[in-house]
Amino acid sequence: MPQDINSPLQVSALIVTRKEGDASLEVLNVLAHNKTKYGFPGGKLEEAESPEQAVVRETEEELGVTPTNVVYRDTYEALTPEGRGIKMFVFTGNVTEDIAPTNEIAELHWLTYDQMANSLDLLTPMTIEHVLPLIRTF
Repeated sequence: MPQDINSPLQVSALIVTRKEGDASLEVLNVLAHNKTKYGFPGGKLEEAESPEQAVVRETEEELGVTPTNVVYRDTYEALTPEGRGIKMFVFTGNVTEDIAPTNEIAELHWLTYDQMANSLDLLTPMTIEHVLPLIRTF
């Protein structure tokens, strides 16, 4: 059963980070084929699916790997560009295998916080308003 059009769209997102040696922390940013703004692995919750189950399933579908150490961070609410409410459950987690875009993802990039902050025109409003401040605390 699809989500009710009058209810907020419920989605889960996974913030995947990596840090090698003295290099700056990098965050995985993905661009879906049907989108113009970068986001994170994740997507809509299916019926009777928890936010954590959704983020694991979506990461497997989008990157071909199962995330580990998945930890709930926060929930953010906003409006889509079309004016529909959206509720995003944000998690952090790791991927230990090599990742590559699947048929759902056009591009993926590892970016530092500063690179993301200097590319606001490429990020979703939800990322700019809510997720970037969270990433800054890592």
